Amino acid sequence: MVGTDLRQQLMNYIQSSHEQGILDEAFDRVKNLENDGNPQFLSEIFSMFCHDAENGIAELTRFLGEPVIDYENVSAFAHQLKGSSSSVGGHRMVLACCELRQASNNKMKEGSFEAFDKVKREYCILRDNLTYIAQMEKTILTNEARRRRQ
Repeated sequence: MVGTDLRQQLMNYIQSSHEQGILDEAFDRVKNLENDGNPQFLSEIFSMFCHDAENGIAELTRFLGEPVIDYENVSAFAHQLKGSSSSVGGHRMVLACCELRQASNNKMKEGSFEAFDKVKREYCILRDNLTYIAQMEKTILTNEARRRRQ
């Protein structure tokens, strides 16, 4: 019974994240790739995404902190972050990356700073959502394994 409640709670959380625009259908496709043979698949994908995103954000911080901004590199890293975000279904982060890319392509310094702040905020929201989902999945799997042993 508790496992069913947790599964329902997880499904509700994912649905809410969809409704808020945090996640999109790409997340569902990734989630559907997880199976009994690799129950940690989502956690591994999320961990790789967070590692790559944090590296990208660090590079963007460096480029945007230079006295003369290298807008070409800012645009390239924004594009890379957009791809990573898209691969895990991070809809709002994808949009924020598009805004950063557009501002950097137009060499708009203030616009780039504002868009980058938005990218960082959306990353934190997405990371927290993905972390919660992964933790819930782990709890569900642990509870199911415990019940099978009883």
